[in-house]
Amino acid sequence: MQASVYKQFALRMLSGNWGIAIFAAIATMLVQTVVTSQLDLSADATPDVLFTSILLLYSSLVLLAPLELGRNWIYLDIAKEDKPTLGLLFDSFGSLRQYVKAVGYYAVFYLGLNLLMLLLIVPGVWFYLTFRMVPFILRDQPDLSVLAAMKVSKRLMDGKKLVMLKLLASYIGWYVLVLVTGGLALIFVQPYLETALAGLYLEIKAEKDAAQEKTVS
Repeated sequence: MQASVYKQFALRMLSGNWGIAIFAAIATMLVQTVVTSQLDLSADATPDVLFTSILLLYSSLVLLAPLELGRNWIYLDIAKEDKPTLGLLFDSFGSLRQYVKAVGYYAVFYLGLNLLMLLLIVPGVWFYLTFRMVPFILRDQPDLSVLAAMKVSKRLMDGKKLVMLKLLASYIGWYVLVLVTGGLALIFVQPYLETALAGLYLEIKAEKDAAQEKTVS
């Protein structure tokens, strides 16, 4: 299916839900802004300063990871035509088990992504495409561990990575707009993109479930 179909789907689902969608984007953006304002990752930074900045960046996941997970859950509920509440954004803070899974997943995801991108771009892109669906999976199957959810994501994305890559590439113009507006446009672009990704997830999941049922029968 063409990327435009998922984008049209996202706009349709977001109609009437832009308020909560934008709030979810702003909440995570504010935390990210506070954290990044304390970092010094410039080329002329001393090793001590660089190490401290990297440590702070990953330490921020204790606050940012549950918010990112909640944001993805909001967009998934929007894609399902469920009416998400603002409380969903903070849901992982109310459960120690879910909180640990949120921090654990994003720690592994960002560490793996950053390490692979430092080596070669292609492995980094593969890693992102393979495990990007984990937040949606944890919403649908909350009893899964992070490792189990990553295995499910890998299985779902088998043969579908190019579809997601094309969808992400179709937003390049929108991210140019984000740069031009100094990041302000992200409060609209992020819900637009992540709701489209949620739609892709739902379609792939439905296809895989139908194929599995056909095999069993």
